Amino acid sequence: MIRQLITTAALVAIIAGVTSCTADDNSTKPSSGKTAGSSIEYVPMDAPTGMSQAVIVQGFPLVHTRQLLPLDVEGKPVGKDSIDKQIQQVLDNLEAVLKDSGSGLNKLVRLNIYALAPPTVTRVRELLSKRLDPSVRPVMTSVLTPLPERDALVALDAVAVAPEAGGKAVKLNRCDAVAGKKNLADAAVLPRGGVVYLSGQPEDGTMTELAVDRSMKQLMKTMDYLKLSPEQVVHIKVFMRPMTSAEGVLDELKKFFPGQATPPVVFVEWLASVPIEIEMVAQLPSINKSADNVEFYTPPEVRPSTVFSKVALVNTDRLIYISGQYARVPSRGEPQSKYVFSQLQEILEKTGSDMSHMVKGTYYVCDHDAARWVDRTRPKFFDPQRPPAASKLRVHAMGMEGRTMTVDMIAVDKGR
Repeated sequence: MIRQLITTAALVAIIAGVTSCTADDNSTKPSSGKTAGSSIEYVPMDAPTGMSQAVIVQGFPLVHTRQLLPLDVEGKPVGKDSIDKQIQQVLDNLEAVLKDSGSGLNKLVRLNIYALAPPTVTRVRELLSKRLDPSVRPVMTSVLTPLPERDALVALDAVAVAPEAGGKAVKLNRCDAVAGKKNLADAAVLPRGGVVYLSGQPEDGTMTELAVDRSMKQLMKTMDYLKLSPEQVVHIKVFMRPMTSAEGVLDELKKFFPGQATPPVVFVEWLASVPIEIEMVAQLPSINKSADNVEFYTPPEVRPSTVFSKVALVNTDRLIYISGQYARVPSRGEPQSKYVFSQLQEILEKTGSDMSHMVKGTYYVCDHDAARWVDRTRPKFFDPQRPPAASKLRVHAMGMEGRTMTVDMIAVDKGR
């Protein structure tokens, strides 16, 4: 078993102003816009056209979507034998869900791509870029996995900025323009303020559904320690096997959200000896302004780790999203891991952060060599007193040919 630890012109309607890309910092900085203290900055560095190595966002509510599939409004698969048709459909669905939450494609911060083959990942970026203003360059992470819909070749979920609505509670939205379930949210709007990242909770069970029950009970117990409620959950990511159990998993998840919709859910099939690991994002309703930008928490019954924290409490509304990092050339695990973590460190320095201010990490690997070298490399970069909330997962393959690992991170400023 692999142990848990684990890639807009101005933003229309929200961000007003002129974008610029300077030679000295190689970043795109839209103006702060109508909301006081709000801004979004794309930091391309050496990323391919249409995406950034990092996106710094501050002062906006954030829309988190569920995993969206290439289904029409009646729930029927589109373009069974055409990857372009499927990508266009899933982008249409993403656009509809974001619009329903007051956002849009030109307000994208982060895009997660799930596919069956690496060329699909490149094609998503190409087709998406045709819909975006050139200044809009979200971070992207990709992984190869079977999908909940048998005929689907691609799926997406995203984070985007939304207008300040004045509400202080998480808002769950169901968009009638896309196929979905009545009590399953297509998007959740996280109000401006703090956020909580809960590490993946792996659990065993004779059935996947039993493992879901055990995992969610532990996560909700941690939420209770933090004095948080199910109404404050923003996003759920389920790493599971087999993918054919997705419907049963959704049924189990509903039990933990009585009287409300289930927050947005994403599925990734992993290769592990236990059937389930679940991680969550939640609202932190009250920021501790006297504390560091991030505080790390371990529940009383859990033994602390030097390479991951069970919970990261983010006391700032300024987040740094980082694209999934890949080695430049195919290689064994050791050189890949050294390059990926060095690149991550460089990006953090560029964006005003450092390794001790990482708040959330997902480490995807697809063989034992990659897993071993991720484990050996992390302690050389992380502060053992301040490791991020994280999950480490063995999956079928990476979104780039010849690579066996990628890391997907969120950080905050070094700040106070």
